[in-house]
Amino acid sequence: NMKKIIILQINDTHAYLELHPELFWERGQAVYRKAGGFARMAAIIKQIRVENPDQVLLLDGGDTFHGTYPAVKTKGDALVEIMNVLHPAAMTAHWEFAYTPQGFKQLTTRLNYPMLAMNVYKKVDNTLFFKPYQVIEIGGLRIGVAGIASNIVDKTMPPQFSEGLYFTNGVEELPKVVKQLRGEEKADLVVLLSHLGFPQDMQLIQQVS
Repeated sequence: NMKKIIILQINDTHAYLELHPELFWERGQAVYRKAGGFARMAAIIKQIRVENPDQVLLLDGGDTFHGTYPAVKTKGDALVEIMNVLHPAAMTAHWEFAYTPQGFKQLTTRLNYPMLAMNVYKKVDNTLFFKPYQVIEIGGLRIGVAGIASNIVDKTMPPQFSEGLYFTNGVEELPKVVKQLRGEEKADLVVLLSHLGFPQDMQLIQQVS
């Protein structure tokens, strides 16, 4: 009896609320076409959910609440209701820290899904600033979603982005989180939601079983 789940990921939407010109490479040529927008994303996600009830795991990799004027002007607030309607199972983050760690933390309290990061610590006591993982039950499966935020926030970005925090690359944390998810949390499947960057993610999952 094979159980099927569908994992959908969105990331780097950068608060582009509407259809907008986007660059595509086609046969070595730069081509601009209109793309994106949350209405189109919502329509596609809804259709997949309708066709696959209780089988869809939607995850947001971050760079969601920052990028366009409405997002920056409202410190991410313009996206809260929109993202709550899309209702991903979890998110991780990068540019969201531009609103300061406290501002971002406040924003996450208004979301109907968790922000996950096993690699963001408070300097004052070395405790985690966000939850490291979330267990989500879908289609009779227990899925452990583990989060790693971008680790460059305290290294290459303005200091107020990481005030009071330090960031690691998750290499030390991930094996422990996987062990906990497979062990006491009894997860059937472990999914890593990471904003380290594609080459870094590839390297990390080769290092960690």
